[in-house]
Amino acid sequence: MKRLLIPAVLAAPLVAPTAAGDTTTGSIAHLSPLGETPDWSRLDPYQRGITKPDFLHQWQSNYDGSQGTPPSPLVTILEDRVRIVKCFKRPDDVYELFFATSPGSARPSRFWRSVQELPPARSPDQPLDGLRIAIDPGHIGGDWAKMEHRWFHILSGVTGDPKEPAPATLPVKEGDVVLQVARRLEAKLVRLGAKVVLVRSQATPVTSKRPPDFLETARIAGNFPSDATFENSPALASTAERLFYLSEEIRARSRKINQTLRPDLVLCLHVNAEPWGDPEHAAFVPSNHFHLLINGNYSAGEIAFDDQRLELLLRLLQGIHPEELAMSATVAGVMAESIALPPYTYTTPNARRTPLSEYVWSRNLLATRLYACPVLFFEPYVMNHELTYTRVQAGAYEGKREILGEARVNLFEEYANAVAEGLEAYFRNHRRQFSGGPPGSQP
Repeated sequence: MKRLLIPAVLAAPLVAPTAAGDTTTGSIAHLSPLGETPDWSRLDPYQRGITKPDFLHQWQSNYDGSQGTPPSPLVTILEDRVRIVKCFKRPDDVYELFFATSPGSARPSRFWRSVQELPPARSPDQPLDGLRIAIDPGHIGGDWAKMEHRWFHILSGVTGDPKEPAPATLPVKEGDVVLQVARRLEAKLVRLGAKVVLVRSQATPVTSKRPPDFLETARIAGNFPSDATFENSPALASTAERLFYLSEEIRARSRKINQTLRPDLVLCLHVNAEPWGDPEHAAFVPSNHFHLLINGNYSAGEIAFDDQRLELLLRLLQGIHPEELAMSATVAGVMAESIALPPYTYTTPNARRTPLSEYVWSRNLLATRLYACPVLFFEPYVMNHELTYTRVQAGAYEGKREILGEARVNLFEEYANAVAEGLEAYFRNHRRQFSGGPPGSQP
């Protein structure tokens, strides 16, 4: 039986949190799946580094899902400081972060550089000169695509009518599609002057762990009996698999990004999907759309997790949101014109449309939260829409080809071009101009 893809916009929570918190260390911390007990001393470098008005503006405009004041008593704003509960189960154990008395009194502690902090580009043809970019091709793909539920195949003709003969098509695997896009995008960004690295370059996991490594964690999280195994309990196996590809794989990528690559910007490449019913008789959906995500819109339940509360504050104190918001609005605008898709609209409270673009939404995803720098999370095209499916089947052809009655470049090239052109427009408009020095000289 073919497995139904669960699109990003509809994905369910990984596992329910446990009362015991960290099941591997015995900590009483209230943690996300595979989350680490937070080290609150990580906030020490930010003491007196942000004013109260700036803190309130960022919180209420992006991070707080209620669009109101922070939930008390977990995060309480006082006149000169923020009082933060460090452990959900110990409300009297608090960390106090003091506000700066004037703007610009301290530079945020971070490894990434904002567009204003970059030196002038040394050539007008390379507006991304020296910018460190990590491209994160979403999911894994290859042999892992079915496990990830990122695998779609029409078995009974382009309309889904079982009376029609099945065309000779291949399954669309999201991880494979975006890896092809990533390789093209890398070359385009390098030509614009960026220093680029791919977080993964093959259809293999970044983490060295595998689903069986999470058997006991899954057993505790799902309250499975002691005699349940991968072989006799599909529910246990599914829980362990989800811990592997939805949590551990993203956490492994975050460690690589934050500890080794340390980029100025991460580009998370995805394609979207809509539910399609019975996978044995899958049919195309009528919707094809595009949106771009940045981190934000934390619900009260998400802020209640001790690790997410710290991760939210680290992003806020580093000033990541203003950088993401400005960049995403420009990039999304260029992309929308290039790929000619309408904006996706969330009907659930887990995302909030940003004020600068109808295509850009704030949402609290693991990758956008853990990657400790600005992150643009792309969701163009619906993979189970007939046009997208047909374009993927057409492959990476040269030039233009007629696809469903219109001449088009291949989808991989179109996607990569749109992202590169969006970034070029943003940095050309917002970065300090070419210094005019001789080639290879320092500005």
